[in-house]
Order: sequence, then C-alpha cells, then structure tokens
Amino acid sequence: MTLTNNTRLQTAEFQADFSEAAAAETAAELGESLALEGATPAVNGDWAYSATAEGRTGEVAVNSIDLDGEPGVIYSGPAGGAVRVKVANLDILEGTIAPEAADSVTAALFLNNDVVAFFDEGFVSEIDTEIASEMNVDTYVGGLLSGDVIRVGLIGGGEETADWDVALGGTLNII
Repeated sequence: MTLTNNTRLQTAEFQADFSEAAAAETAAELGESLALEGATPAVNGDWAYSATAEGRTGEVAVNSIDLDGEPGVIYSGPAGGAVRVKVANLDILEGTIAPEAADSVTAALFLNNDVVAFFDEGFVSEIDTEIASEMNVDTYVGGLLSGDVIRVGLIGGGEETADWDVALGGTLNII
C-alpha cells in the first residue's frame, strides 16, 4: 500500500465576527443569513466569504428556506472534507418591528439551505431591546463538496414578520 494517492480531508481554519445588523427581518418561519466582517480566510484558499454566496446545489429551497444570494462562507477544498463549526456569543435583541407574544427567533447553522444545527437557546420569544439573547453552537459538518456554503442565519417562529437586531461581535470559527 502506498500513501502517495491519499487526499487531504482536513481544511484550513476560517474565522470572522458577525456584523451589526439593525432590523434583520425574518418572515414567518423563514430564514435570513447573517453578514460577517473581519474574515481571515486561510492561505490555502479552502474558504472564501461572500456577501452574496451562491451554493453548488443551485440553492433549492429546503422547508421553504432559500438563502441563495445571501452571506455565507464558500468551501473550495477537496471533496469529503469535515470541519468543526463553533459560533460563540451571537447576541440577538428585539428590532424595530416588535414581536408579538407568539413570535420567536432562533439561530441556525446551514449547509447550503439545510439546517445542520440549531443554537443552544432554541426558539426564544422573550427578547427585548435591553437584554440580548446570547446564542452558541459547536458541531461538526462533514461530507463537504467544493462549492458548498456554510451560513449562520436567523429563523423566525410564529405567524408574523418580525425583525431582530444582531450586536456587533460574536465569532464564527471553522476549524
């Protein structure tokens, strides 16, 4: 057996912070991807941030969620890659369109348009303009193909459109 034909499946690290978002709007049970800033893509080019990422799957809607053309991190490494994705301190506050009692929001990690993981707080409805709901996630994403897009987004719960403020800071690490 020879080792000369092995393919590297480990990717290079990517890190960025979440941009401040005033009034990140979520329609009833739909999603919106969050923008990043200060991205430090790896030297070997496995990751590239795009404010209008187009996924390799043509971004077919999944459960009515279509994030095509929204912010995301595009993978360009070898097929079969697996990464650990950690998001820490994503702070969400009530926006200008105040949610009603039945409205809620959660953060989710997406691979293309598929939800990979929901954040630790789940759907939260008790959010106001003073106290942020801090959301975190730490999970693995595997079976990556070149052109896949990893996104962090908000999903609205309830029947109405509401908006949410996202505080500057919070970090996305793809390891």
